[in-house]
Amino acid sequence: MNSWRDQIFKEFTPRVARLTLVADPDGLLLEEGILHGIREQGFELIPYEDHVAFRYAYESKFRSRWDHGEHTDLVVVLRSPSSDLDSLPYDLLQAGQRLSFNLGDLFPNLSYPVVAALDAQDLDALYRAQLQHPPGNMGDNATKEFALRHVFEIAPELIKQPSDLLRVLLRRHYRGQRIPAILDQRFIQVLRQNGLFEKWPLDKIISDREAFFAFLQERWPAFLDRMAAQGQPKRVSERQRRLTDSNTPAHWTCPLTTTTFAFTSTTCSLRDCFIQCLTITPAI
Repeated sequence: MNSWRDQIFKEFTPRVARLTLVADPDGLLLEEGILHGIREQGFELIPYEDHVAFRYAYESKFRSRWDHGEHTDLVVVLRSPSSDLDSLPYDLLQAGQRLSFNLGDLFPNLSYPVVAALDAQDLDALYRAQLQHPPGNMGDNATKEFALRHVFEIAPELIKQPSDLLRVLLRRHYRGQRIPAILDQRFIQVLRQNGLFEKWPLDKIISDREAFFAFLQERWPAFLDRMAAQGQPKRVSERQRRLTDSNTPAHWTCPLTTTTFAFTSTTCSLRDCFIQCLTITPAI
């Protein structure tokens, strides 16, 4: 199976049971691709949230049709653990087959709280990763690093120098990636183990896009001055330099000497993106 959705779709066979009761504590059946796929097979979904509203819809739209010999495939979705299906009305329990879906079943070797923190759109990359790189039984931290590496293309253990971190953050913030807070916290924890980033405002620049570009903006003029002092040609125009030379006073604790832009492979992209990002609308 190439998608986590396939594990859910295979449980739905049309015209087998007219009523299916589903425990869905993680809201997997609300995902757009799942909803479309199940409905495409002829199933109708109805949530069990309000008892009175459900009973009216059930009796008027489905029970009456069944009483007249008409077949429909109905799925009743309960946003609770499978054990809570017993709380449904007796007549439903007698007539319906039971199913249960949760993230723990889809990602059995990964930490459930960490997987639950991801957006539904991130589950595709995570599922492919567990197929291509089968993990052993992972705890919280190992799962966080697995998700960082395979979902968001961030490998904390490979960040050995400032240029590595700047490259990662530039790519992240320029793309407008949304990363769960618990993954950011683990990323910061790993970086803190490297004394090189001891005075960096990691809590701000890793998660906050505007703070990161303000951090770069504050240091860019100093980098240009340092290049000039070393006899290197400036690679931006004086107009661009003035754009980056704001009147905002320095407020970061990170010393200028620890923040380097002098890395060959990304200096040009950093320069170009940096100038561009001063005027673009932040990703939403």
